[in-house]
Amino acid sequence: MSVATQDIHLSALPPVAPETLEETGLGTAFLVELACKILYTGGTMPLASLSARLALPVSVTGDIAEILKKERLAEVKQGGDIRAAYIYALTDLGRERAREFLKVSGYAGASPVTLSEYAEAARKQSIQKIPITAERMAQAFDGIVLPAGLLDRLGPAVNSGRSIFLYGPSGSGKTFIAERLRGLLGGIIFVPRAVAIDSHVIRVFDPVCHTEIDVGDGLDAFGDILQGGPKYDRRFALCERPAIIAGGELSLDMLDLRFDPGCGYYEAPLQLKANGGIFVIDDLGRQRVRPFDLFNRWIMPLERGRDYLTLRTGKKFEIPFDQVVVFSTNIEPRELADEAFLRRLGYKIRIGHLSPADYVAICHQVCAGLRMEFRPDAIRHLVEVEHERR
Repeated sequence: MSVATQDIHLSALPPVAPETLEETGLGTAFLVELACKILYTGGTMPLASLSARLALPVSVTGDIAEILKKERLAEVKQGGDIRAAYIYALTDLGRERAREFLKVSGYAGASPVTLSEYAEAARKQSIQKIPITAERMAQAFDGIVLPAGLLDRLGPAVNSGRSIFLYGPSGSGKTFIAERLRGLLGGIIFVPRAVAIDSHVIRVFDPVCHTEIDVGDGLDAFGDILQGGPKYDRRFALCERPAIIAGGELSLDMLDLRFDPGCGYYEAPLQLKANGGIFVIDDLGRQRVRPFDLFNRWIMPLERGRDYLTLRTGKKFEIPFDQVVVFSTNIEPRELADEAFLRRLGYKIRIGHLSPADYVAICHQVCAGLRMEFRPDAIRHLVEVEHERR
């Protein structure tokens, strides 16, 4: 998605790009291996291209290239008037080493950010800092037919940043309402393309879950205005606040780190990808995992605002849990969970059947959208004959 710089409303100031190898927070050996893998997969590359692939400034990438040269892993194939134009390629030794590196980890993308850098970015752009006003609620649900008083209950629920439990009969619009809540979470956030835990890489940015904003060359200038000079850290993707929906396919392993032995790195769980946005668990009670097990997994994150993940080495680490979790179900709450868990839920909101008047109003909207003639007799037949008979 491409937008003009002036159209961006940031939820926090852009993270500042590192100016030295030390400021990346990553070990020199890690960055050398990553650059080696990128050159192996990308072939002969100008320093500027290598810089873009690493998502690091040219000055920092140039220092990495110098180390590659010093260790005889890469060489300059062609010089240029400026350092960014220098063209690099791996040597035979470099290609051999790159193959060894790729056997350990196939990750050859943007340089990861450290866990502390990610935690700081998450804190600055927390959903807790978004004021939800009556006007914003009205805008998000403009033109939507809703039961009377529902917005007055939803507003405080979203404003609290706590979990929301929507329940009621099938077809009452619970999922639709949950999806519309995304419009309340305004602003644009910074999502790390990957996070590094020691030498382990966790891929966080997911084009399926995140909508990236592309402002092109204007982004650096935008960062200059806000930061007084420093460049924007391209290891973070500029994205809309995420809205992730998981239905009957949800399983417990989707809420934990998934290591891909073929790629050699981890994929972030859904709740980590949903940070800074909304996570809808739709059709609760119909998943492949028992609601009791699912609730037990959520108790700690919902209470404390942080989650704990475990690497396959056994190392456990803390990760921010900053999102509005919406549970949606057509099953009565007491049939899904005990009182202890239900008390931990922020808000429980029942959404009942549509009234005949609301149903008629929706039919009016649909007919207008399809440019069809609205026929009261046909709607009356559906409501008074077909519906009441069944």
